Amino acid sequence: MRALLLLPMLIATPALADSRCARFGEPSYSATRVTIPSQGQAITSRVFVAGPRTRIEVAGAGHGQMVTLLTPEMQAIFLTTAVPPVAIRMPAFSPLSVPSDARRQRQEVQAGRIALVTEWQGASGVWHEVERVVCRPDGVLLEAKQWLPRAGEPLAFEIRHSNIHLARAQPELFRLPAGFRLIEPPPRPPR
Repeated sequence: MRALLLLPMLIATPALADSRCARFGEPSYSATRVTIPSQGQAITSRVFVAGPRTRIEVAGAGHGQMVTLLTPEMQAIFLTTAVPPVAIRMPAFSPLSVPSDARRQRQEVQAGRIALVTEWQGASGVWHEVERVVCRPDGVLLEAKQWLPRAGEPLAFEIRHSNIHLARAQPELFRLPAGFRLIEPPPRPPR
């Protein structure tokens, strides 16, 4: 059960890096995404991107698909075969607050690729790479690696896109299916 609850976070968290490539263009495309967490197994999904909108589909329970929608209007997850037909709003992502003098970004240009590298300065004064996003010059995300601090051992995620197809995505891909209702997530249990 815990793995099922973590699945949306494993899939969606690296997806937030997709908008970083938008500075180079906002193409509409689909791709096969492999999400590789530092702990656990790789997850293969299908991703659809259209500007600031992302839809991620992964095999769900039964014959359904677990769908994550990340749009400016909402962040939600639902199972296509859910009864009753509900989607759960995902909590808004709030990046860690790092002072501007302890954070820097740079670009590394390679043949047909641009790497956007984010570094944070540790207490010892050493700079540590915390994110690397690799984009095509047209704005398509190729890879993203992120390090997320947390109590205990930090989490690391890596995603890779392959089988990329430029194509106009249908707007309904980024909306809840007809008949689905958006609900708030249940409260977190006390620790």
